[in-house]
Amino acid sequence: MTLSVVIVNYKVPFYLHQCLCSLKKATEMMDKEIFVVDNDSKDGSVDYLRKYHPEVHYIENHENVGFSKANNMAIQKAQGDFVLLINPDTIVSEDTIKRCVDFMNSHPDAGAIGVRQNYAYGMFAPESKRAVPRPMTALFKFTGLCKRFPKNKVLGKYYLGFLDNRQANEIEILSGAFMFIRHQAIKKAGMFDEDYFMYGEDIDLSYRILKAGFKNYYLPTNIIHYKGESTHKHTFTYVNNFNKSMTIFFRKHFKAYSWFLELPILAAVYLKTIWGFLKVSVLKLFWKNISDEQVYRGYKFLVLTDSPEQSRAVALLRDKGYSPRVEGISSRVSAFGHSLLSSDEWKNYDFIVYDTDIFSYKTMIEAFIRQYDNNKIKKPSLAVYHQDIDKIITFSYVVQR
Repeated sequence: MTLSVVIVNYKVPFYLHQCLCSLKKATEMMDKEIFVVDNDSKDGSVDYLRKYHPEVHYIENHENVGFSKANNMAIQKAQGDFVLLINPDTIVSEDTIKRCVDFMNSHPDAGAIGVRQNYAYGMFAPESKRAVPRPMTALFKFTGLCKRFPKNKVLGKYYLGFLDNRQANEIEILSGAFMFIRHQAIKKAGMFDEDYFMYGEDIDLSYRILKAGFKNYYLPTNIIHYKGESTHKHTFTYVNNFNKSMTIFFRKHFKAYSWFLELPILAAVYLKTIWGFLKVSVLKLFWKNISDEQVYRGYKFLVLTDSPEQSRAVALLRDKGYSPRVEGISSRVSAFGHSLLSSDEWKNYDFIVYDTDIFSYKTMIEAFIRQYDNNKIKKPSLAVYHQDIDKIITFSYVVQR
């Protein structure tokens, strides 16, 4: 078997449905198996997904065992030569998986591959390629110097900002949102360390793959990862768990360093946690009386379709009280449909809606990357309409009846 795909789900059935749909197209001619591990979602996720994806192997946990342990449960069953660990809030291009397999076959030294992740509005996500967070590298990251000097080979090393995002490169650390791993590398390096409940386990595994004698690579094939814009990234739980995981990693792999290097890093970690808590508290105070419906009510949608009068996406939006603009796009130019809009028109919308029955995932993703690269505007964002479930999925909101 060529490929085993492992996805951990926690209360995001619609996003996972979208991820599975894109994966099916990307692996259509491939010998594969797909595992979904549900971490006690309690929202009917598995029953819902089984209707649309009966071929998937489901593992249902009766408690939230964490990201690392959930992945390991499926990895133990995996039979593929390669194992893809991927988050449910991702969309892959039709050629993404094939390019990873081809790269692995032509680079026998490769233990794992990461890809070019992009936010929902098309901007490159820096976590796509990273360096091992050695003491000074971690310190520059947590003190903000990495962000301030992204292309500096010393201060900006954490995100390897000096490497071209458009070219394949040897890197050190992959993002857990998409880790394409040679099965032999997992056997030699071991699975996820279950000391990490969530966050940091990808850094730890990437580093152990290097220590096992393999190389890790970045491949500039495109996916969308919603996490970069999802609201949970600004919660105290996220900030605290992420910073705690960095502490675990540092003490596990760099315990030989003396206290005068460890203390500044731990101080930066905890100061960032406190700052995150204060920001979240202010946001909660400001938004506490505003519902999601109210927040999104004023958003402007542009629906691209080759049949405006019969578009179910348009009907859904109108039923929900929106007044979307509809752009009739001939199938002959659908690959670059909304590039016909000027920069001024483009930024007037919050979401551009694509119908998966009309557009390929590759088309959607690359169009947004192109528009962001041209305009450097963090709007609009990608919205995807799925006729089979009659829902429009955005980075933080699902429009449904």
